[in-house]
Amino acid sequence: MIEITSSIKETFSYIKETIPEEVFLKLCTKVGSSYPAEGITPEEISRLSTSLGDEELCKRAVDTIYYLFSKVSYATTKPSAVKSFLALYIGEAHANIFSESWGAHALDIVARLKSSSSINTKVCKLAWDSSVSISRDDCAKLRNTEAVLQVEVDGKTKNVLFDFESLTEFYSELERIQLAIDNLA
Repeated sequence: MIEITSSIKETFSYIKETIPEEVFLKLCTKVGSSYPAEGITPEEISRLSTSLGDEELCKRAVDTIYYLFSKVSYATTKPSAVKSFLALYIGEAHANIFSESWGAHALDIVARLKSSSSINTKVCKLAWDSSVSISRDDCAKLRNTEAVLQVEVDGKTKNVLFDFESLTEFYSELERIQLAIDNLA
C-alpha cells in the first residue's frame, strides 16, 4: 500500500503511543472531510502540539494522515484493507478510526479529486483508427501493426501513434483505471 520509511515508522509510533483515539478521530475526520485541501491550520497544529508535546512530530503526524489519505484515495483502497495494513503499525484502534474515516469520506474525496485537475485543458473529441499495412512483395512477411489515437484538445488535434506493444500497454492501463473506478462503486 505505502512504502514504510524510517520516518513514517517513527511517526506511526508517535501516533500509536501519544495521540489519544479521540484526537486521532478528530484529525482524521477533519482531514477526510477537506482532502485534498488543507483542513488543519498551522494554529491548530500548534495547539495540538502544546497538549501532546513535540511540535515537529505532531506536524509529521498530521502530514502522515494527509499522506495516507492521498495513497488510499489514488489507489481506491477498500477500508478493510486499509484497516488490516495500518493495524500492523498504529494499532487496531487507530487503524479502525482511520479506515472508518476513509470509508465515510472516500466517495467525496474521489469526487473532489476527479473534479479538480492540474491541467486546464479538456479533451473535446476522441477518434481512433487501426490498420495493418503490408510492405512490398519481397518483404511480405513483415507486418507493421499501428493504431492512431486522434485527440482534440482545445480545438487542436493531436495524433498519437501506437505500435502493438505500446497499444497493449495503454489498453492494460485503461483497464486498470476502469477497475479502480469500478471498485469505488
